[in-house]
Amino acid sequence: MKRALTAPRRTQEKRSAEMCARLMDATLDALMDVGYHRASTPEIVRRAGVSRGALMHHYPSKADLVAAAAEHMLDNATADIRDLAASVKSADMTLDDFVDHLWEKFSGRLFYITLEYVTTARTDSELREKLSPVVAKFHGALDEIWCQFFQGTRLTSSQVDIILNLTLCLLRGMGAQTVLRDDPRYYKELLSAWKGLLSQVVEVQSDLGRLEGRSGMRRASLPWA
Repeated sequence: MKRALTAPRRTQEKRSAEMCARLMDATLDALMDVGYHRASTPEIVRRAGVSRGALMHHYPSKADLVAAAAEHMLDNATADIRDLAASVKSADMTLDDFVDHLWEKFSGRLFYITLEYVTTARTDSELREKLSPVVAKFHGALDEIWCQFFQGTRLTSSQVDIILNLTLCLLRGMGAQTVLRDDPRYYKELLSAWKGLLSQVVEVQSDLGRLEGRSGMRRASLPWA
């Protein structure tokens, strides 16, 4: 008589990874649903279905847990950005498309969760210290794909960086407005205006670069550079 096959037992490492993934999802859901201060560790443990001891073993403080969850969320967003990078290289995506994609991020779950922990980090030095490198890594990924849109133009790396951060500041401000202003047409008009300005900046700088190459004239800088 043949013995029934049994599924291989999960390794401790795999069980630990699965538990941490549940904690990440539960933390992000709690931040989104009830906000930072009501997203207590007992609430997160309840949502994740794990013991408090297991939580404390991996994340000794709430700041550790929130920073890990933020990194998990932003790493997933970075993977999405990496996929977009392939579209940029194959000319399937324009700068306008990318700005629209960023707006989707800044007007939805990712932004609202970010708003919760960023607001708290203003007065919580421990949380701020743990989040700073996480956010820096995410912005590094944004920088990488953003720069691809300006290859072939005469914009300097400093100018490209300024344009990116102006765009992000605009989107963050718009995202904050969505909390109290439900007006899709208003946001669409702002996005359209900004995309028009971006295309003008690129066109002007490219034209100046071509003139410089033909006549040896000195290239003008962007007004803010």
